[in-house]
Amino acid sequence: MMQTEGAPLGRGSIHPAGSVEDADLMQTVQTYRRRVTSAYRSVRPEEIGVAITGSPYAVSPKIDGELWFLVFDGSSNCCLISSTGRAITGAVPLLEEVRSLAPKFSSRVVIAGELFAASTTKSRPRVGDVSAALSGGAQASVEKLGFMAFDVVEGLLAAPPLTRPYGERYEALDGLLGKGKRVKPVRTDNAESASELPALFAELVEGGKAEGLIVRSAHGTIYKVKPEFSIDCVVMGFTRRSDGPHTVRSLLLGLTREDGQIQVLGSCGNLGAESDRRDIADQLSKITCDSDFRFPSSSGDLYTFVEPRIVAEIRVTDLQSESSDGRQIRSMVLSHHDSAGWKTISQMPIASCLHPVLVGIRNDKSPGIVDTRISQILERCILLDASAPTKVVQLPKSTVLKRRVWQKITKGKTSVRKLVIWKTNKEEESPNYPAFVIHWTDYSAGRGTPLEREVRVAPDASIAEQISNNLIDENIKKGWEEVL
Repeated sequence: MMQTEGAPLGRGSIHPAGSVEDADLMQTVQTYRRRVTSAYRSVRPEEIGVAITGSPYAVSPKIDGELWFLVFDGSSNCCLISSTGRAITGAVPLLEEVRSLAPKFSSRVVIAGELFAASTTKSRPRVGDVSAALSGGAQASVEKLGFMAFDVVEGLLAAPPLTRPYGERYEALDGLLGKGKRVKPVRTDNAESASELPALFAELVEGGKAEGLIVRSAHGTIYKVKPEFSIDCVVMGFTRRSDGPHTVRSLLLGLTREDGQIQVLGSCGNLGAESDRRDIADQLSKITCDSDFRFPSSSGDLYTFVEPRIVAEIRVTDLQSESSDGRQIRSMVLSHHDSAGWKTISQMPIASCLHPVLVGIRNDKSPGIVDTRISQILERCILLDASAPTKVVQLPKSTVLKRRVWQKITKGKTSVRKLVIWKTNKEEESPNYPAFVIHWTDYSAGRGTPLEREVRVAPDASIAEQISNNLIDENIKKGWEEVL
């Protein structure tokens, strides 16, 4: 099953990403991750009574660990695999505990669960403890590893598991693993109505036994209830509202690495009242600077970069370090120079913030390795190689393919519209770069928002040309004269 020799993990082995050679098995676990675990709906504790519907519910504690899959291969073997193709095999205590079950199955059985490491104190397991246990080599504390099963992905039931109600899947898990010690089903309580959920939250989460709740409704919707937490970030840039040029639409935020470089964390558009947006715009407009890095917002507007002087506190519901297909999320690391502005260095692992909301500008804090340190998120999720040194990456230069400019003079005022298409030449180097970019600029001096921009991307030249032709047809009418 493994195409790569593993490294020691106690008396067992741990195999790196991409080691599982069974393509069908990998598709099964990746599809499960994409369709099920990535579709959780995040709910704040105060929203439990109104945001969660579809009673009755199956309620479980959210274990602070890593998603892995326990696999019985239909012969006499069992192992753990992840959606990235990592694997744990051999004489690891938790696998030894369930190895006697393997001969019961004539076909493959796949079970989803959280791999966790028991805490040496009375506190609940933490995801960082898993990473520490898996990196200990032959001396790894594998006896601390446990597996809390929460779903049947393949086998064990007469019909395909995911076509059956969750109650049937859990009953099958309980029948198979209910007497286990290191490997067992996650605790699951039945709640007839949402009014019972606050008490479970108080017991399990506020009581320090779990990091949150997983609530499965009778309709199939899965809710994740976790307390919110805050992160102090460096403000790196901003976009303006098209209908209000003196107000900020969104902020580009970053975190400071141990070497002083700043890594993009993401954007936040939930900034509060109009007065708050105007105040932030006024602050940021005074400290704009150059950048060789371009970052588009979700609306297509490019961020205007600013000097790293301001700290913003955001509140988030969760962090996500992997995309829905199990790939590690990465973002750009940059350095700032007083004379040259922002300079790109390279992409490194990062986590994505779920539902960020601006708490406020923290004038009592300063950007740096203390107040805006990246360890704020490392305390809550695992980022592989996050502390590895960065290296400046020389990416190919873009090639401008087309540039057209039109003007129109009305009552002595000149309006300008411009189209530029370029090939990035970087799409093979990084998945974060599109193959082609189409940039449309619209300037009209007499308009409330004089300068408007639109950015589109395309995977190939023909689609880029089609997009540009559509922009011209929509925007260049009678009276416009092409001047370039």
